[in-house]
Amino acid sequence: MKYKAIFSSKTARLCLVCGISLLSAKAIAAYISWPTTTTVVTADTGSQFGGNLSGLFYDPAAGSQPAVLWAVQNSPSKLYNMVWNGSNFVKNTANGWSSGKTLKYPNGTGAPDAEGVTKAELSSSTIYVSTERDGSGSNRFSVLSYDTSNSATTLNALKEWNLTSQLPKVSGSNLGLEAIAWVPDSYLTANGFIDESVGFAYNPANYPLHGTGVFFVGLENDGKIYAFVLNSDSTSKKIATIASGNTQIMDLSFDRDNNTLWAYCDNNCSNRSNLLSIDTTVGSATKGKFIIRKAYNKPSSLGNNNNEGIAMKPNSECVNNEKQFFWADDSETSGYAIRRGTIPCSY
Repeated sequence: MKYKAIFSSKTARLCLVCGISLLSAKAIAAYISWPTTTTVVTADTGSQFGGNLSGLFYDPAAGSQPAVLWAVQNSPSKLYNMVWNGSNFVKNTANGWSSGKTLKYPNGTGAPDAEGVTKAELSSSTIYVSTERDGSGSNRFSVLSYDTSNSATTLNALKEWNLTSQLPKVSGSNLGLEAIAWVPDSYLTANGFIDESVGFAYNPANYPLHGTGVFFVGLENDGKIYAFVLNSDSTSKKIATIASGNTQIMDLSFDRDNNTLWAYCDNNCSNRSNLLSIDTTVGSATKGKFIIRKAYNKPSSLGNNNNEGIAMKPNSECVNNEKQFFWADDSETSGYAIRRGTIPCSY
């Protein structure tokens, strides 16, 4: 797919080819090559999950705690704590994690169709999971929070934010809430992020129960990104709608070092990535909104697999100006569900 935007000297017009509005002179001309040449290799021991591994989140080491690659599986509904053994990521055997932990709704029932995973404050033991339905039932677009310090092998959600009524209806029960990422208030306010629910700059003080950032979720059915304030009383408010640049979306990841929101699509879009950030250009029609800055084709050494999850290491773990980047393959192609390559530390 190529973006084709037509601009007058002052007014951006509709992108007729991709079907989204690109209201900035920084529109993407075409997808470009992946920015490193590192060969993509498998990063798990093989046949660990049996398929359906979806979202990923990389949690760097802190104190005595090792780095963790968190992963969610939608069937069965599980959260995995993966640690590096020197060659691959393997299931952590500590604190009840050896077989992953079964996920439930807050009342201890159900089988949330877990598709995406993220953390907010890295120092917290709370993790957030995006889900699209209860088992094989009807749509239930929810974000669930869990306490990862709990030693139980079944985790009941601490809270549920059911977003179904605030999101568009979808054409099938498997086209729901696929992706989730958390973006800190510090970045949003410093760059004048527009709260579309009120029509002016986002002000965290207007949401005293929301914590320190905003959750961005991706809906597979339309490929759009929706920004939500999630309050501690389980209420929520949608404050922005963003075009991801693809007709579908499978995962989101916010690079906290480069202040970039990665929007990823699987083999339905040739495993392409769109990179978004807030437009700060004075006079721009999209000033204060997330726009696409770059668009990457998949690495040539990565198969066009059903990759539904992505994650990346922080810049603190860069080696030779590159850091590791991870993919989760829902189909566990050739027996492997996790693969790794690299991206530049700055891009």
